[in-house]
Amino acid sequence: MSKIKRAFSLLFPLLKAVLAFPVGRLCYKSKRIWLVGERPDQAQDNGLHFFRYMKRCHPEKQAYYVIKKGSPRVEELKSIGEIIYYGSFRHWMLLFGSEALISTHIWSLIPTDVWRLKEFAVRHRLQGQKHVFLQHGIISADIPSLYKERTDLDLFICGAKPEYDYVKEHFHYVGNEVVYTGLARYDALHDFTVKKQILIMPTWRTWLENLGDELKDSEYFQQWNQVISDSGFIQAAEEAGYRILLYPHPHMQRHRALFSAGGDNVIIADERDYDIQTLLKESALLITDFSSVFFDFAYMRKPMLFFHFDKERHAAEHYHKGYFDYERDGFGKETFTAPALIEAVKEMLAQGVALSEDFSRRIDRFFPLFDKNNCDRIYREIEKLCND
Repeated sequence: MSKIKRAFSLLFPLLKAVLAFPVGRLCYKSKRIWLVGERPDQAQDNGLHFFRYMKRCHPEKQAYYVIKKGSPRVEELKSIGEIIYYGSFRHWMLLFGSEALISTHIWSLIPTDVWRLKEFAVRHRLQGQKHVFLQHGIISADIPSLYKERTDLDLFICGAKPEYDYVKEHFHYVGNEVVYTGLARYDALHDFTVKKQILIMPTWRTWLENLGDELKDSEYFQQWNQVISDSGFIQAAEEAGYRILLYPHPHMQRHRALFSAGGDNVIIADERDYDIQTLLKESALLITDFSSVFFDFAYMRKPMLFFHFDKERHAAEHYHKGYFDYERDGFGKETFTAPALIEAVKEMLAQGVALSEDFSRRIDRFFPLFDKNNCDRIYREIEKLCND
């Protein structure tokens, strides 16, 4: 039965593609349609922000957001503009008739779960449109899967100047295929009100993928749990009027119940109840390890601390070293043990939780573009690409 399902999952989208190809080319090719999206069921990142901008500033442009039917974001998207259901026959038609595919994830707007079919569609340019990579976070490491020969992208959007320099030099793109515009969501990181809130946001580890409750025995769990259950940390935060919010990584969400909140002012966040960008905007201090959310926090010129108890193993198993060095380039103090981290937090609370001048200068060099024109720059780059 599994083989039959597998064959059907391949043949059904292929059949849709064959039928939709002539219709899409005939009916839509002249309309200069742009398809915008993120992962098939998501609308919370650069794709959503760019789509909002398009509908607000360029309503004359035929732009559609691609989303899975049943996604909790469908109604919100409908209030912004027209949507296309992922995998529908209309999606296939607009795909073949579109001028540009604009997404935060490579090839995510090609409506099939069969990776080889996605790759075939891109390699042979069956759609004939431009592929634009909005990104979903600042790149700081060498990522071979994003090299030009692996992606065939026409436009690679960068959110920071050092990132742009590195991608342009090392990822094998040529000419104006890589541009520094700022990320679309950064337009929304200028107006915010800060609460007395410490946000703890660790990233994931590949070696924990298949663990159940035995995750409780891992160094990863024990280190973070030690932090949020430390009575000294909790008391210092409480006396300063701060609450502590641990937002577990999506892969960690199912293990939330394992954590021990050490006080009433400690929250173990359920991802269904919080919006990440809102948390980043309203929090006064960020504690993280290697999560790229720290770039967004830095963009807002807010203080942070790094907890790198497994730095060597993470570097060896998660990424190829790139241009960013935490000691040389980081925007906050590095700590390597839970007691050292907690002591650093106490010091910051005592001093008023402020960004130091040294880290502020580093941020200014990293983000020389600091305004609300990121979406506008992205739009102009896509227009230029499509008009060439």
